[in-house]
Amino acid sequence: MTNDCIFTSMGMFIIDEIHFPENSSKRSHYNVIGGGGCYGALGSRIITGPSNSEKVGWIIDKGNDFPKDVEDYLKSWNTGAIWRETPERLTTRGWNMYGEREFREFKYLSPKLRITVDDLIENKPLLNSQSYHLICSPQRSIEILESLQKARSQSLPSPIITWEPVPDLCLPENLKDCLSVLPNLNVLTPNAEEAARFFSQPEPVTKQQHEELAAKFISNLTNDSQFQTGSGIVLRSGALGCFILTSKGINEWIPAYHNENNPTRSVIDPTGGGNTFIGGFTTGFVMSEGDWRIAALCGNIAAGIAIEQIGMPVFKVKKEGEDEWNGKSFKQRVEDYVEWNKLDFDVGEVLRVLKLD
Repeated sequence: MTNDCIFTSMGMFIIDEIHFPENSSKRSHYNVIGGGGCYGALGSRIITGPSNSEKVGWIIDKGNDFPKDVEDYLKSWNTGAIWRETPERLTTRGWNMYGEREFREFKYLSPKLRITVDDLIENKPLLNSQSYHLICSPQRSIEILESLQKARSQSLPSPIITWEPVPDLCLPENLKDCLSVLPNLNVLTPNAEEAARFFSQPEPVTKQQHEELAAKFISNLTNDSQFQTGSGIVLRSGALGCFILTSKGINEWIPAYHNENNPTRSVIDPTGGGNTFIGGFTTGFVMSEGDWRIAALCGNIAAGIAIEQIGMPVFKVKKEGEDEWNGKSFKQRVEDYVEWNKLDFDVGEVLRVLKLD
Protein backbone atom coordinates (compact mmCIF):
# COMPACT_ATOMS: atom_id res chain seq x y z
CA MET A 1 0.00 0.00 0.00
CA THR A 2 1.33 3.39 -0.99
CA ASN A 3 1.04 6.42 1.25
CA ASP A 4 0.33 8.64 -1.75
CA CYS A 5 -3.06 10.35 -1.78
CA ILE A 6 -5.97 9.16 -3.90
CA PHE A 7 -7.36 12.70 -4.05
CA THR A 8 -5.95 16.14 -3.30
CA SER A 9 -7.87 19.41 -3.36
CA MET A 10 -6.17 22.68 -4.24
CA GLY A 11 -9.09 24.53 -2.65
CA MET A 12 -8.90 26.47 0.59
CA PHE A 13 -10.37 25.86 4.03
CA ILE A 14 -12.69 28.69 5.11
CA ILE A 15 -14.75 29.35 8.23
CA ASP A 16 -18.02 30.90 7.12
CA GLU A 17 -20.75 32.98 8.59
CA ILE A 18 -24.08 32.67 6.80
CA HIS A 19 -26.76 35.36 6.72
CA PHE A 20 -30.21 35.75 5.20
CA PRO A 21 -32.28 38.84 4.27
CA GLU A 22 -33.86 40.83 7.11
CA ASN A 23 -37.35 39.79 6.02
CA SER A 24 -36.36 36.14 6.31
CA SER A 25 -37.26 34.12 9.38
CA LYS A 26 -33.93 32.28 9.14
CA ARG A 27 -31.27 32.98 11.73
CA SER A 28 -27.59 33.68 11.00
CA HIS A 29 -24.96 30.99 11.52
CA TYR A 30 -21.34 31.49 12.64
CA ASN A 31 -18.19 29.33 12.67
CA VAL A 32 -19.58 27.18 9.86
CA ILE A 33 -16.98 24.86 8.33
CA GLY A 34 -16.58 25.60 4.63
CA GLY A 35 -14.39 26.32 1.65
CA GLY A 36 -14.00 24.44 -1.61
CA GLY A 37 -11.06 22.45 -0.30
CA CYS A 38 -12.96 21.26 2.75
CA TYR A 39 -16.06 20.27 0.80
CA GLY A 40 -13.89 18.51 -1.78
CA ALA A 41 -12.23 16.58 1.05
CA LEU A 42 -15.65 15.74 2.49
CA GLY A 43 -16.76 14.21 -0.81
CA SER A 44 -13.57 12.20 -1.09
CA ARG A 45 -13.73 11.04 2.55
CA ILE A 46 -17.30 9.79 2.11
CA ILE A 47 -16.14 7.53 -0.73
CA THR A 48 -12.86 6.25 0.72
CA GLY A 49 -14.45 4.97 3.90
CA PRO A 50 -12.25 4.48 6.98
CA SER A 51 -9.80 2.09 5.31
CA ASN A 52 -8.45 4.70 2.87
CA SER A 53 -9.30 7.87 4.80
CA GLU A 54 -5.68 8.95 5.19
CA LYS A 55 -5.38 9.13 1.39
CA VAL A 56 -7.64 12.19 1.25
CA GLY A 57 -5.23 15.09 0.78
CA TRP A 58 -5.85 18.75 1.60
CA ILE A 59 -4.32 21.63 3.52
CA ILE A 60 -5.86 23.42 6.50
CA ASP A 61 -4.29 26.75 7.44
CA LYS A 62 -5.02 27.19 11.11
CA GLY A 63 -5.04 30.80 12.29
CA ASN A 64 -4.88 32.04 15.86
CA ASP A 65 -8.69 32.09 16.10
CA PHE A 66 -9.30 28.49 15.00
CA PRO A 67 -12.26 27.04 16.98
CA LYS A 68 -11.39 23.88 18.92
CA ASP A 69 -14.69 22.16 18.12
CA VAL A 70 -14.03 22.66 14.40
CA GLU A 71 -10.57 21.14 14.76
CA ASP A 72 -11.90 18.18 16.76
CA TYR A 73 -14.59 17.49 14.16
CA LEU A 74 -12.23 17.61 11.16
CA LYS A 75 -9.65 15.42 12.88
CA SER A 76 -12.36 12.80 13.50
CA TRP A 77 -12.40 12.14 9.74
CA ASN A 78 -8.81 10.83 10.03
CA THR A 79 -7.81 12.17 6.60
CA GLY A 80 -4.36 13.00 5.29
CA ALA A 81 -4.95 16.69 6.01
CA ILE A 82 -1.86 18.86 6.41
CA TRP A 83 -2.43 21.18 9.37
CA ARG A 84 -0.36 24.34 9.07
CA GLU A 85 -0.05 26.51 12.11
CA THR A 86 -0.20 30.21 11.15
CA PRO A 87 -0.44 31.96 14.54
CA GLU A 88 0.47 35.34 13.03
CA ARG A 89 -2.84 35.51 11.13
CA LEU A 90 -6.56 34.92 11.40
CA THR A 91 -8.05 31.83 9.82
CA THR A 92 -9.50 32.59 6.38
CA ARG A 93 -13.11 33.60 6.98
CA GLY A 94 -15.98 34.28 4.61
CA TRP A 95 -19.27 36.16 4.76
CA ASN A 96 -22.25 34.73 2.86
CA MET A 97 -25.62 36.33 2.20
CA TYR A 98 -28.28 34.13 0.61
CA GLY A 99 -31.18 35.54 -1.36
CA GLU A 100 -33.87 34.09 -3.60
CA ARG A 101 -33.20 31.09 -5.90
CA GLU A 102 -30.02 30.18 -4.03
CA PHE A 103 -28.35 33.48 -4.99
CA ARG A 104 -25.23 33.96 -2.88
CA GLU A 105 -23.26 37.11 -2.18
CA PHE A 106 -19.78 36.37 -0.81
CA LYS A 107 -16.82 38.31 0.51
CA TYR A 108 -13.71 37.49 2.54
CA LEU A 109 -13.59 38.79 6.10
CA SER A 110 -9.90 37.98 6.52
CA PRO A 111 -7.06 37.53 4.00
CA LYS A 112 -7.09 34.26 2.08
CA LEU A 113 -4.07 31.97 1.88
CA ARG A 114 -4.01 30.23 -1.48
CA ILE A 115 -2.80 26.63 -1.90
CA THR A 116 0.05 26.33 -4.43
CA VAL A 117 2.13 23.55 -5.96
CA ASP A 118 5.01 24.67 -3.70
CA ASP A 119 2.83 23.62 -0.76
CA LEU A 120 2.45 20.17 -2.33
CA ILE A 121 6.19 19.87 -2.89
CA GLU A 122 6.65 20.14 0.88
CA ASN A 123 4.22 17.24 1.38
CA LYS A 124 5.12 14.25 -0.80
CA PRO A 125 1.84 12.27 -0.39
CA LEU A 126 0.01 15.30 -1.85
CA LEU A 127 2.58 15.86 -4.59
CA ASN A 128 2.27 12.20 -5.63
CA SER A 129 -1.54 12.24 -5.50
CA GLN A 130 -3.49 10.21 -8.04
CA SER A 131 -5.89 13.11 -8.68
CA TYR A 132 -6.32 16.84 -8.16
CA HIS A 133 -9.29 19.13 -7.70
CA LEU A 134 -8.74 22.61 -9.15
CA ILE A 135 -11.03 25.59 -8.49
CA CYS A 136 -9.45 28.50 -10.31
CA SER A 137 -9.21 30.64 -13.43
CA PRO A 138 -8.09 29.16 -16.75
CA GLN A 139 -4.73 30.94 -16.48
CA ARG A 140 -4.05 29.67 -12.97
CA SER A 141 -5.05 26.12 -13.88
CA ILE A 142 -2.44 26.13 -16.67
CA GLU A 143 0.18 27.43 -14.21
CA ILE A 144 -0.70 24.72 -11.68
CA LEU A 145 -0.57 21.95 -14.26
CA GLU A 146 2.77 23.11 -15.64
CA SER A 147 4.24 23.33 -12.12
CA LEU A 148 2.86 19.89 -11.23
CA GLN A 149 4.41 18.34 -14.31
CA LYS A 150 7.81 19.77 -13.42
CA ALA A 151 7.62 18.83 -9.74
CA ARG A 152 6.24 15.29 -9.96
CA SER A 153 8.38 12.23 -10.61
CA GLN A 154 8.26 11.21 -14.27
CA SER A 155 7.82 7.60 -13.14
CA LEU A 156 4.35 8.38 -11.79
CA PRO A 157 1.26 8.04 -14.01
CA SER A 158 -0.31 11.37 -14.97
CA PRO A 159 -2.85 12.37 -12.30
CA ILE A 160 -6.55 12.75 -12.97
CA ILE A 161 -7.30 16.48 -13.21
CA THR A 162 -10.81 17.69 -12.38
CA TRP A 163 -11.35 21.39 -13.02
CA GLU A 164 -14.17 23.60 -11.81
CA PRO A 165 -13.97 27.07 -13.36
CA VAL A 166 -14.32 29.87 -10.79
CA PRO A 167 -18.01 30.88 -11.05
CA ASP A 168 -17.27 34.62 -11.26
CA LEU A 169 -15.12 34.04 -14.37
CA CYS A 170 -17.71 32.02 -16.32
CA LEU A 171 -18.19 34.87 -18.80
CA PRO A 172 -18.17 35.10 -22.62
CA GLU A 173 -14.87 37.01 -22.62
CA ASN A 174 -13.23 34.04 -20.86
CA LEU A 175 -14.62 31.31 -23.13
CA LYS A 176 -11.54 31.14 -25.36
CA ASP A 177 -9.25 30.75 -22.32
CA CYS A 178 -11.57 28.11 -20.87
CA LEU A 179 -11.51 26.04 -24.07
CA SER A 180 -7.72 26.33 -24.25
CA VAL A 181 -7.41 24.58 -20.85
CA LEU A 182 -9.56 21.57 -21.75
CA PRO A 183 -6.96 19.49 -23.66
CA ASN A 184 -4.96 19.35 -20.40
CA LEU A 185 -7.82 18.01 -18.27
CA ASN A 186 -9.63 14.76 -17.67
CA VAL A 187 -12.84 16.13 -16.19
CA LEU A 188 -14.50 19.52 -16.70
CA THR A 189 -17.32 19.97 -14.20
CA PRO A 190 -19.08 23.34 -14.03
CA ASN A 191 -22.65 23.61 -12.91
CA ALA A 192 -25.13 24.18 -15.69
CA GLU A 193 -25.88 27.83 -14.95
CA GLU A 194 -22.17 28.72 -14.91
CA ALA A 195 -21.44 26.79 -18.11
CA ALA A 196 -24.30 28.57 -19.88
CA ARG A 197 -22.89 31.98 -18.91
CA PHE A 198 -19.82 31.31 -21.09
CA PHE A 199 -22.20 31.53 -24.05
CA SER A 200 -24.43 34.35 -22.72
CA GLN A 201 -27.24 31.83 -22.39
CA PRO A 202 -29.79 31.46 -19.58
CA GLU A 203 -29.58 28.47 -17.26
CA PRO A 204 -30.80 25.38 -19.14
CA VAL A 205 -34.08 23.91 -17.95
CA THR A 206 -34.71 20.79 -20.01
CA LYS A 207 -32.44 17.77 -20.32
CA GLN A 208 -32.04 18.48 -24.03
CA GLN A 209 -30.80 22.00 -23.28
CA HIS A 210 -28.25 20.59 -20.85
CA GLU A 211 -27.05 18.06 -23.42
CA GLU A 212 -26.68 20.72 -26.11
CA LEU A 213 -24.70 22.89 -23.69
CA ALA A 214 -22.32 20.05 -22.76
CA ALA A 215 -21.73 19.32 -26.43
CA LYS A 216 -20.23 22.79 -26.89
CA PHE A 217 -17.19 21.73 -24.81
CA ILE A 218 -16.60 18.12 -25.76
CA SER A 219 -14.48 18.59 -28.90
CA ASN A 220 -11.79 20.31 -26.79
CA LEU A 221 -11.62 17.49 -24.23
CA THR A 222 -9.03 15.47 -26.12
CA ASN A 223 -6.88 14.15 -23.26
CA ASP A 224 -6.97 10.57 -22.03
CA SER A 225 -6.09 9.13 -18.63
CA GLN A 226 -4.05 6.15 -17.55
CA PHE A 227 -7.36 4.28 -17.42
CA GLN A 228 -7.97 4.80 -21.15
CA THR A 229 -11.62 5.80 -20.64
CA GLY A 230 -11.33 9.24 -22.23
CA SER A 231 -11.95 12.74 -20.95
CA GLY A 232 -15.31 14.41 -20.55
CA ILE A 233 -17.63 17.02 -19.15
CA VAL A 234 -19.81 16.25 -16.15
CA LEU A 235 -22.45 18.96 -16.08
CA ARG A 236 -23.81 19.41 -12.55
CA SER A 237 -27.51 20.09 -12.87
CA GLY A 238 -29.02 20.35 -9.39
CA ALA A 239 -32.17 18.29 -8.87
CA LEU A 240 -31.76 16.72 -12.31
CA GLY A 241 -28.48 15.11 -11.25
CA CYS A 242 -25.55 15.22 -13.62
CA PHE A 243 -25.04 14.70 -17.34
CA ILE A 244 -21.91 12.86 -18.51
CA LEU A 245 -20.54 13.36 -22.02
CA THR A 246 -17.16 11.83 -22.80
CA SER A 247 -14.70 11.66 -25.66
CA LYS A 248 -15.26 7.90 -25.82
CA GLY A 249 -18.99 7.98 -26.33
CA ILE A 250 -20.61 7.94 -22.89
CA ASN A 251 -23.74 10.09 -23.02
CA GLU A 252 -25.80 9.56 -19.88
CA TRP A 253 -27.77 11.13 -17.07
CA ILE A 254 -27.22 9.93 -13.49
CA PRO A 255 -29.96 11.16 -11.11
CA ALA A 256 -29.49 13.36 -8.07
CA TYR A 257 -29.60 11.69 -4.66
CA HIS A 258 -32.32 14.06 -3.46
CA ASN A 259 -34.85 13.80 -6.26
CA GLU A 260 -38.57 13.08 -6.45
CA ASN A 261 -37.91 9.33 -6.06
CA ASN A 262 -36.25 9.79 -2.66
CA PRO A 263 -38.93 9.34 0.07
CA THR A 264 -36.65 11.01 2.64
CA ARG A 265 -35.77 13.94 0.41
CA SER A 266 -34.39 16.73 2.58
CA VAL A 267 -32.38 19.60 1.13
CA ILE A 268 -31.53 22.22 3.76
CA ASP A 269 -28.61 24.18 2.29
CA PRO A 270 -27.03 23.69 -1.17
CA THR A 271 -23.74 25.29 -0.08
CA GLY A 272 -20.80 23.02 -0.84
CA GLY A 273 -22.81 20.49 -2.81
CA GLY A 274 -20.82 21.14 -5.99
CA ASN A 275 -17.39 20.74 -4.42
CA THR A 276 -18.52 17.69 -2.47
CA PHE A 277 -19.74 16.19 -5.74
CA ILE A 278 -16.31 16.81 -7.27
CA GLY A 279 -14.47 15.18 -4.36
CA GLY A 280 -16.79 12.18 -4.48
CA PHE A 281 -16.73 11.90 -8.27
CA THR A 282 -12.96 12.20 -8.62
CA THR A 283 -12.27 9.71 -5.83
CA GLY A 284 -14.79 7.29 -7.31
CA PHE A 285 -13.21 7.74 -10.73
CA VAL A 286 -9.74 6.86 -9.44
CA MET A 287 -10.88 3.95 -7.27
CA SER A 288 -13.00 2.45 -10.08
CA GLU A 289 -10.13 2.94 -12.56
CA GLY A 290 -11.98 5.35 -14.79
CA ASP A 291 -15.60 4.22 -14.57
CA TRP A 292 -17.60 7.37 -15.32
CA ARG A 293 -20.94 5.94 -14.15
CA ILE A 294 -19.67 4.71 -10.79
CA ALA A 295 -17.87 8.04 -10.32
CA ALA A 296 -21.09 9.94 -10.98
CA LEU A 297 -22.98 7.74 -8.53
CA CYS A 298 -20.32 8.54 -5.92
CA GLY A 299 -20.51 12.26 -6.67
CA ASN A 300 -24.28 12.45 -6.46
CA ILE A 301 -24.50 10.54 -3.17
CA ALA A 302 -21.70 12.59 -1.61
CA ALA A 303 -23.35 15.84 -2.72
CA GLY A 304 -26.65 14.61 -1.28
CA ILE A 305 -25.04 14.22 2.14
CA ALA A 306 -23.49 17.70 1.99
CA ILE A 307 -26.79 19.52 1.44
CA GLU A 308 -28.82 17.84 4.19
CA GLN A 309 -27.80 20.53 6.73
CA ILE A 310 -26.03 23.87 7.10
CA GLY A 311 -22.31 23.14 7.29
CA MET A 312 -20.92 19.64 7.71
CA PRO A 313 -22.88 16.43 8.27
CA VAL A 314 -23.01 14.54 11.56
CA PHE A 315 -20.19 12.00 11.37
CA LYS A 316 -19.83 8.77 13.31
CA VAL A 317 -17.56 5.73 13.01
CA LYS A 318 -19.42 2.56 13.96
CA LYS A 319 -17.64 -0.19 15.92
CA GLU A 320 -17.41 -2.48 12.91
CA GLY A 321 -15.40 0.13 11.02
CA GLU A 322 -18.17 1.58 8.87
CA ASP A 323 -18.86 5.30 8.74
CA GLU A 324 -22.22 6.95 9.18
CA TRP A 325 -23.02 10.36 7.71
CA ASN A 326 -26.21 11.85 9.13
CA GLY A 327 -27.07 8.42 10.53
CA LYS A 328 -26.66 6.37 7.33
CA SER A 329 -23.66 4.54 5.91
CA PHE A 330 -22.50 5.04 2.33
CA LYS A 331 -23.42 1.40 1.65
CA GLN A 332 -27.00 2.00 2.84
CA ARG A 333 -27.23 5.09 0.68
CA VAL A 334 -26.00 3.26 -2.43
CA GLU A 335 -28.57 0.50 -1.87
CA ASP A 336 -31.40 3.02 -1.38
CA TYR A 337 -30.33 5.23 -4.29
CA VAL A 338 -30.17 2.34 -6.76
CA GLU A 339 -33.53 0.98 -5.58
CA TRP A 340 -35.35 4.35 -5.58
CA ASN A 341 -34.23 5.16 -9.10
CA LYS A 342 -34.37 1.61 -10.55
CA LEU A 343 -30.77 1.98 -11.76
CA ASP A 344 -28.88 -0.79 -13.51
CA PHE A 345 -26.00 -0.77 -11.03
CA ASP A 346 -24.96 -3.94 -9.23
CA VAL A 347 -24.59 -2.63 -5.66
CA GLY A 348 -22.23 -5.42 -4.65
CA GLU A 349 -20.01 -4.74 -7.65
CA VAL A 350 -19.96 -0.99 -6.93
CA LEU A 351 -18.86 -1.61 -3.34
CA ARG A 352 -16.28 -4.18 -4.46
CA VAL A 353 -14.79 -1.77 -7.01
CA LEU A 354 -14.57 0.92 -4.35
CA LYS A 355 -13.06 -1.59 -1.89
CA LEU A 356 -15.94 -1.03 0.53
CA ASP A 357 -17.45 -4.53 0.49
